[in-house]
Parts: sequence; structure tokens; C-alpha cells
Amino acid sequence: MPANNSGLGDSPHSRRAFLRRGASVAVATTAASFAGCVGDGGGDDGDTVTIGGIYDLSGATADVGQPTGLGSRDAMTWFNENEDLGFEIEHNWQDYAYEVPQAQQQYDDLTSDGNPPVIIGWGTADTEALAPEVASDEIVYISASYADSLMSDETPYNFFTNIDYTSQGRAHAKWVANNDPDSTVAMIHNSTPFGQTPVEGTEAYAEELGLDVAESIILELDANTADTQVERAMNNDIDYLIHQNTAAPMQVLMSSVNDLGADLTVMGLTWTVDEFRAETVSDLFEGVRYVNSNMSWGQTSDQEPDGWEIIQDSFEREDRDMSNPEVANINYVRGVAHALLAVEAVKQVQDDGGDITSGAEVRQAIFDMDDFDARGLIPVTLNYMEGDRRATMWGQTYRVSDAEIVAEEEIQLERREEWLP
Repeated sequence: MPANNSGLGDSPHSRRAFLRRGASVAVATTAASFAGCVGDGGGDDGDTVTIGGIYDLSGATADVGQPTGLGSRDAMTWFNENEDLGFEIEHNWQDYAYEVPQAQQQYDDLTSDGNPPVIIGWGTADTEALAPEVASDEIVYISASYADSLMSDETPYNFFTNIDYTSQGRAHAKWVANNDPDSTVAMIHNSTPFGQTPVEGTEAYAEELGLDVAESIILELDANTADTQVERAMNNDIDYLIHQNTAAPMQVLMSSVNDLGADLTVMGLTWTVDEFRAETVSDLFEGVRYVNSNMSWGQTSDQEPDGWEIIQDSFEREDRDMSNPEVANINYVRGVAHALLAVEAVKQVQDDGGDITSGAEVRQAIFDMDDFDARGLIPVTLNYMEGDRRATMWGQTYRVSDAEIVAEEEIQLERREEWLP
């Protein structure tokens, strides 16, 4: 298991404390271990479909992995209990602790007794490593990695429900070009495939827009200080840091920005900002910019789209506090969206009289579904096409203000073919 040394001590807002508390939530919700099966409900005709799950609940990205995985698992339970799908969902899932060999082992376990039509996966390195087998085995793989590398012709069974990481970076660059065109930008990211994937494309687009682009900076997932990185940014007169990481290293980065009095703006990609940090360390996150194509918790609770029923019922069923941002946050909402794509695609196959155990038919159903919006949990409709599985080129920009993630400008990027891998 990767080290988890945020360097923030065991304060109520530290990463270690968060993981302990989050782990308690996950255990109480799903049984007494980081592995499980959701079932016992749903289809009256006896049909059962297995949907696999490979989650990070205890590894290097568990700070965001726990609420996201919980949202997916809760949604599976909700479907079995509340909708006449015509089939029962058996959600077999395990915690792979952000270790590629464990992801491989869990994939082998999931496919040892026949291939499930769908798996909900997690990270970039493991999703990329499994992609050839996923394609060969014809299993739809819905990942929490939004890497554009997964959109290649060699990865035809990979899907996700967000604007890709590189286009998130491009959206930030476009915002800077529109609002502060004489500024200097730089990427800051970890050295994993997850961290590296948006760097080259974001930098190239920023240069195309006429921005001054400084050399990228490394900040690892387990960093306990970012003083050196922030000092480097200050010495290079960087105005905007575009950050690809999770929320825990984002907190480390913002602590150093605050301590050193750096006059720069940090712009986070999808996993760097959540309501837990925005509320509990609001002084650090004030002014942080953010981009995403899923709804925040606040947007979801205010607008109450159809998908809100799944969330409300799940929190009531598990006796959770809807004001607790450790779980009640944007990542829980996106976890529900991941599950909705999986379940609604299988349901589409069922409605068409097809074989719900066939990954090939579920894949085709995703292409056939028009204007998927995860029952309103995604503010724009997603449409997947053969040859271009980029779900959207639209990004909502946000700014953290007074402990809230506030929606600001919408950025629509071109759907350029040369941006495909």
C-alpha cells in the first residue's frame, strides 16, 4: 500500500484522519472489509447481471476514492431496492489500494467465472494496464480515470463520464487566455500516469493561445510540503498553476502557497477540489479555481434533479448526515453518475431484448443512448460515438468562495480530431 504521509499530523482535517474516518464510513456501509457484493433485490424474473467494481479505498488516492466508490455502491443498492429493472444487480467489488498488481488480481478474480459485461474501475495506471484485456474480453470498463489515452482505437471498451483530463487543463488555459492573456502558466502534477497524462496537451494548447508556459513542476501524491515547488513557481514569475492531483496534495500545495505568501492562482483539475476541503480548510482553498463536467454537491442539492432521489434515499437508508462533507461531496455525486452509466446501459440492452450479460451489447447500448445526463447529475448531456468516445468537450469552471464551490464560466472546447490519442 502506498505511503500516506501528508505531513499534516492527525488534526481533524489531516489526510490520515480523513482516511480513518472515511474507512469507518465505508466499513459500516458495506460490511467489515474492503470487499463486498451488493445484491438481493431487483429483477422479478430471476435474471442477474454482475457489475464489477475495482475501487481505491485505502491507497494513495483514497481521499477521493472513498466517497466516489461509496456513491457507486450506494446506487447499485438503490437500483436493486427501488426500480423494477427486470434483472438484479450483483455488484462484486474490491479495494485495490491503488496498486496495479492488485487491480490485475481483482480483474482476474472478476473474470474467473465468466466475464461480467461491465466493470467500474478507478485509476489511470491500472485502467491503462487492463485496457488490452478489457478489449479482448469485451467488458465495458467505466473508469474514474478521465485520461484521454483511454479514448484510443486500441481501448474500445473504455468509457468515462467527464471531460478528459487534458481538456480540463485546456479549459483552464482558455480561461486564462480570455481573462489574463499576458500571464505565465505552468502545470503542477504528480509523476504517476494519472499526473502526467494532461501535461503535454495542456502546455501545447496554452502556447497556441499565446500564453507564456513555464516548465512543469512535480508534486507527488504523498507530499507533506510543497514549499520547494511554490518557491520555484515564485522564482519563475508563474501567475497560474494548473494542478493535476487529488484533494490531499492540493491541500498541501495551498498550505505552502499560504505560508509563503505566493501571489499566484491555483487551478485544479477534477480530483483536486471537494466540499470537504472547501469547508474545513476554507482559508487555504479560498480563490482556488476548478473545472469539472459533473455537478457539485451544492448544485445537486439545490436543483434536485431526478438523480437526487438516489442520493437522498441512500443517505437515509444508511443513516448518514447530509451535511457531512466527508461523504456528502462532489465525488459521491460522480460515483453515482458512474453507476448510472453502467446500469442504464444494461437496462437499454434489456429493453431491446438483448443479452444483458454481453459486454459487446452493453457497449453498443452506450452508443445508442441519446443525451445521457445521469438523471440530471451531469449538467450537460453526454453522447458517445464509435470512433470518438469523448463524452463531452464542455467544462464548468468554478471558484472556491466563502467555503463554497461556486459555478462561474462555462468553457466549450472544439472537438478536434488531432486531440484524440
